[in-house]
Amino acid sequence: MLITNKTARPGTRITPRGLVIHWTANEGKGANAVANRNYFNKPTTEASAHYCVDDQQIIRCLPENEMGYHVGAKSYKPEALKGLSPYPNNCTIGIEMCVNSDGDFKKMFQNTLELAADILKRYGWSVDRLWRHFDITGKNCPAYFVTDSFAKRFTGRLSAEQAWAKFKEDVQKLLTENSQPEKKPVDKVSVVINGNQLVATGYLKDGVSTLPIRAISEAVGVKPGWCPESKAVTVNGRRLTATIDAGVSYAPARELAEALGLEVEWVQPTKTVVMKGCLWL
Repeated sequence: MLITNKTARPGTRITPRGLVIHWTANEGKGANAVANRNYFNKPTTEASAHYCVDDQQIIRCLPENEMGYHVGAKSYKPEALKGLSPYPNNCTIGIEMCVNSDGDFKKMFQNTLELAADILKRYGWSVDRLWRHFDITGKNCPAYFVTDSFAKRFTGRLSAEQAWAKFKEDVQKLLTENSQPEKKPVDKVSVVINGNQLVATGYLKDGVSTLPIRAISEAVGVKPGWCPESKAVTVNGRRLTATIDAGVSYAPARELAEALGLEVEWVQPTKTVVMKGCLWL
């Protein structure tokens, strides 16, 4: 349910470097994920996040490669400036956790854990890429990971710091559970599109550079297609020779570049795929 409010969705492309956890702070009945998404979509609203989560569903409000307005501030903590950027909105994905009184907090919490683990896994990140809004600007958000009284009220007897540590621990468990047998080391492949290096990486398979389809496609504004029945992955209507590894679909770099209408070259010394061309709008 992508928002269309240009005041809250500037359309600026970003390369994500971290995942920020928020709470809506609205305990009113009906203040669920849809309601918060609709609030972002009001023309007068200048705030936005990539996801809103409640006990029933997860709603995507912005593409992950577009900037949202979820950690704007007059000043930022030194750790955020060092680990993210001078303006962390331009390199972070934001999740809003709903706390509506007619929702089930535990189910919402579990949905958020699973979403966070999914995002970290897709980008190849560990839990050190998780941030509280508080860690970036000092705001009391999400309050149950910052203030002890809220932590005990929402999450039990833990202090706020303990609750945050437990959240990261639970995300880590989701990242490592059902892990596959250890694989032989593979050569990683970096990706540069029109001069911008992506966080997502590929790998060499039998001498062929293989890249993550969704990450590359979304970086240039294209949404890949998926057919559950045939297990076919398509880009711009073209079926790709896809392989799935740890839940991520990969395709040969040249095949993917052709589907996206991009020129491609291989830089052997740095094992980098360089793509050039017009981005899709």
